[in-house]
Amino acid sequence: MNERALLRLADLNMAEFWSESAKWIPDTEVIESDGTVFINSGIDFPGCSAVINLSEGADENPADFIARSKAFFSGKKKGFSLLLRGHCDQHIIQHCKDQKVFLVADEPGMVLDAKATGGAPPEAAVLRWVDSQMQLQSYREVVAEAFTDLLFPREMSEAYFADARRVLNPFSVMAVIYLGGQPASAAMAMLSHGIAGVYWVGTSKEARGKGLAQYCVREVSNAAFDMGARKVVLHASKFGAPVYPKIGYREFSNYPHFICSSK
Repeated sequence: MNERALLRLADLNMAEFWSESAKWIPDTEVIESDGTVFINSGIDFPGCSAVINLSEGADENPADFIARSKAFFSGKKKGFSLLLRGHCDQHIIQHCKDQKVFLVADEPGMVLDAKATGGAPPEAAVLRWVDSQMQLQSYREVVAEAFTDLLFPREMSEAYFADARRVLNPFSVMAVIYLGGQPASAAMAMLSHGIAGVYWVGTSKEARGKGLAQYCVREVSNAAFDMGARKVVLHASKFGAPVYPKIGYREFSNYPHFICSSK
């Protein structure tokens, strides 16, 4: 797989993940139009609703793209996230910066080219695959706490993982690491378009610094390869960026994340 193909498949997996996970929330609307994915979440929080550009060219004027995005949400009177790609959205990214649109994060995109090798699991760590409502509750506990450090309110994270019938599926794999019987770290991978993406990675505050996230992401990534993924990609938060290269991930792009008003 060449780098151009990797970039395109990574974009498609990102959009597929956001669309799929949005459906875990009742009363959510997902629409794709003219190379743009619009996600109107049932939760009124800008981090849950999103616009994702999938166009491969720079034909549309960036001001027109922003106007079109705002028009979609204007009647809904809510803010939204704008998820952009450093490798082909520079004209929109620069426009957002010029207009002082709030930049939440600029996450490096990373890829694992083959299954990772590693040593023994961290001491006393027990990995369990999520296959039930009970296990999903453990996953929910971990990410709800962890994502507050990324400015994502606890109740928002909890809403995504409320119903196993919506979340669990045959094209995703989810794992929880336990310490002393308590859920301590979690990660998932979702397959689409011949690759997999790792998402919703988190570790409880008291369990950090023990190598749990590294272990969990490594095992989830390898499970994705076993399920048929040709590559595994992820977007690294400020907490994960130093961890993932230790597994074998390398950076291939970046993904700026803006918050927009619909006004």
